[in-house]
Amino acid sequence: MLQMVVQTVESEGLAHLSYILADRRAGVCAVIDPRRDIDTYLNVTAAQELRITHVLETHIHADFVSGAKELAEVTGAQLCTGPGDYAFPHTPLRDGDEIEIGTIHLDAIPTPGHTPEHICLLVSVGQPRPSPVAVFTGDTLFAGEVGRPDLLGPDAAAPLAHQLFQSLHGRLMALDDTIIVYPAHGAGSPCGANIADAAVTTIGYERRANPRLRTRNEARFVQEILALQTPFPAYYPRMKRVNTMGPEPLGGIPFVRPLPPDEFQTTAADADALVVDVRQPEAFAGAHIPGALNIPLQNGFALWAGWLIGPGQKLLLVPSNPQDIDVAQRRLLRVGLCAAAYLQGGMGRWLDAGKPFETTRQMSSAELRDLLASSPDGLQLLDVRTSEEWADGHLPSAMHAFLPSLPQFCAQLDTDKPVAVYCDSGFRASMGASIMQRLGFRQVASLAGSVRAWRAAGLPLERDAES
Repeated sequence: MLQMVVQTVESEGLAHLSYILADRRAGVCAVIDPRRDIDTYLNVTAAQELRITHVLETHIHADFVSGAKELAEVTGAQLCTGPGDYAFPHTPLRDGDEIEIGTIHLDAIPTPGHTPEHICLLVSVGQPRPSPVAVFTGDTLFAGEVGRPDLLGPDAAAPLAHQLFQSLHGRLMALDDTIIVYPAHGAGSPCGANIADAAVTTIGYERRANPRLRTRNEARFVQEILALQTPFPAYYPRMKRVNTMGPEPLGGIPFVRPLPPDEFQTTAADADALVVDVRQPEAFAGAHIPGALNIPLQNGFALWAGWLIGPGQKLLLVPSNPQDIDVAQRRLLRVGLCAAAYLQGGMGRWLDAGKPFETTRQMSSAELRDLLASSPDGLQLLDVRTSEEWADGHLPSAMHAFLPSLPQFCAQLDTDKPVAVYCDSGFRASMGASIMQRLGFRQVASLAGSVRAWRAAGLPLERDAES
């Protein structure tokens, strides 16, 4: 039997990676950077007859609600963190502090930069202690990328960037090339500018291949890393506050109540209610409840839900099938949201009950091309992608309105004039179209397949300054 085992728990849609680090012979383990829904860790460790002795946080997370506090309370494990301003019982780890998980040794390495309190955890195994074999790097070092230093605001960004440089080159790059790196995020997370699609890497590989580590001049590194940063989701500061104070315990996944159409319609009329349609763009376009926000239950669901939905709203879900409810609820919980109810029987039962519905036109690339050619001023065409995507090429006559800023941007548009929305693949375009309809635009369309389909049709893109 292997003495040390590392099991990765990935949170889909957030590209968050947490870990169960176990000494199987001793029957003990630690959980590192756990997510909100802790039943996964309890189930895995129970099935493997492991006792959780320690729960470890590399830093105060901003992109998801931490499950560390509740997991420690439920299991009686020791909760260890960096030296941050946590408002609940914890053991702060400082430089050189050690933890033992059976015959596994963890040494705390202060690595401020992404956040002031950030630590990494250096792993060695056996007695007497051999050379280190792995390091849990949290949000300091990723595969092909490093952490962003700007999440605490513009005033703290430059000082943290200097600390990040020193942590990377003074601490992590001082480690042996063979050491395995276990980061807290994979590709797709906004916590790094361009994280590679590899959950595990090594110090040696990152030393050779990571573009952020090639710059050995500290001032230049600070300038480059700050210039790289894109807007981060609006819910991040709220998550930071929640995780600093300590999230309220869940005690299990909250029940999502099924409502038949009549009751769903009545509940949806409440001032604090928001209907969130989690079906795919094509299904949403065919028929949806008036005023619904479409966030398809795909990989980016949790991120966009956190970005587009404010706290305190009563969320009513419209699923494709009942199995979607548990998946959606878990992903909502991870970003500090919670669904209250869902439409029993879905849109099929809603339509059978004679309830009102709206549609969203899906235009083909050929249709949009012809419309732009025949009436270039007759359509308000919106690109809801990032500034970087816009600069890489956009449709002729388009205006750029990054999806989260769409409500503010739309104040300058004509609600009676036709509007079409596009993104890269159609996922964000459907969200954007639903926002436009919620804002009162009467003639709303989305471009099916969006830029990918436009390119595939051999149609031109423009590159110029942002509108």
